[in-house]
Amino acid sequence: MNRPATVELTQTPDLTPLPATTTGPDSQSGYAALRARWGQIAPVEIEPGVPAWLVMGHAEIYRILRSEALFSRDPRNWRWHRDGLLPDGAAILAYSPRRPRAASYHHDGAERARLRAPLDAALGTLPEKAVLTTTREVCRRLIGEFGQTGRHELVGDYCRKVGFLAMAAMFGFDAGTSARLMVDSGLTLGHGARAQEAQERIAATLVAHVRQRRSAGAADLTSALAHDRRFRSDVEIAETMAIPMHAASTFLTAWIAQTFHLILGDGPFGARWTQGRISLDDLLEEVLWRETPVANSPAPRYAMTDLRLDGKLIRTGDALVLAIAAANGDPRIHTGDPWDELGNRSHLAWGTGVHQCPAPRQARIIARVAVEELLQVADLRLLTLPGQTTWTASPWVRYPQRLPVEFRRVPRGRHTAVDTRPPAR
Repeated sequence: MNRPATVELTQTPDLTPLPATTTGPDSQSGYAALRARWGQIAPVEIEPGVPAWLVMGHAEIYRILRSEALFSRDPRNWRWHRDGLLPDGAAILAYSPRRPRAASYHHDGAERARLRAPLDAALGTLPEKAVLTTTREVCRRLIGEFGQTGRHELVGDYCRKVGFLAMAAMFGFDAGTSARLMVDSGLTLGHGARAQEAQERIAATLVAHVRQRRSAGAADLTSALAHDRRFRSDVEIAETMAIPMHAASTFLTAWIAQTFHLILGDGPFGARWTQGRISLDDLLEEVLWRETPVANSPAPRYAMTDLRLDGKLIRTGDALVLAIAAANGDPRIHTGDPWDELGNRSHLAWGTGVHQCPAPRQARIIARVAVEELLQVADLRLLTLPGQTTWTASPWVRYPQRLPVEFRRVPRGRHTAVDTRPPAR
């Protein structure tokens, strides 16, 4: 199809809703349709009345992620903020507030480096054994609530809880506080008064925890951050803590849920692991390729100058949403030979550059333990037919809204056989 020689965002009346890329029957069909019409960069609507460029090419995203001077993370550089075009109730404000939060997530250059360094240092000293032990304790507590047999909904009963509760425990929160934070974290992804109130409760809880840890001390991430002199206020520490905790409530939920969905719902995929032909670590890595949890990054970049990309005229202040799932499926980076690509970790699920994910090591451990612990003690059978899966209504993440399963406890240590037969009609 012939594409316009020059496309400008504000002059494009026909914008594809961004959720159309995350809620379709598969992870790539929506992007393929956009590529056929527009090329590697397409005009979309984040939500009604909020336009952005969707960048789908692996090379194009890599360039943007490596060009902090040209593509800012500071939402003050978004012209929809500058020109007052976003209403107070816009959902995107949860990720791109008018005033940037006091964490590296929303800053560039020296300020970004100052705020990011303490988080990297704290995570770098966290022993892997502590992550493994903490996650295992959380998993076993949750699985213990399942009983011996019965039907359960894995996303709500397990996947959505395990990552957040494990990360919160690493920050030193007790089980009760962690559970309250998890509920409020989910509310912040909405908009309106409830989201604002939840954000305020989270901030108050985090700041109080920082001050308690500075006074009493403990061997956890909060204590490490509380004593780092590079921070200028307790609010900066609290906002920094919120980054991996919110990531756990979205990224880890999606990764764990997608892994169970593929193991239980895709017979050949699940059989490769149960028959010992692929390690669980490699299987989890393949999920990052095939069903990238964060399909579209909720951290847009904002153009700092007028420039052309893929035949599109990007104006200063335009927002660019990075379609990580599209980049991982970019046909230009795949050979079509599975043996040639075995062990390939050039996907962009963790990002790259100065804003890349601060905790990939911890996330991998949490996801692996979460999957392994459940499958070691249970036979599971998915209770939805192929093609019946409904996807979470989000423009950012893609994972099943529900995973109803038949659960039967087995003796620990047995390498469980996953039942991948379709349920009876």
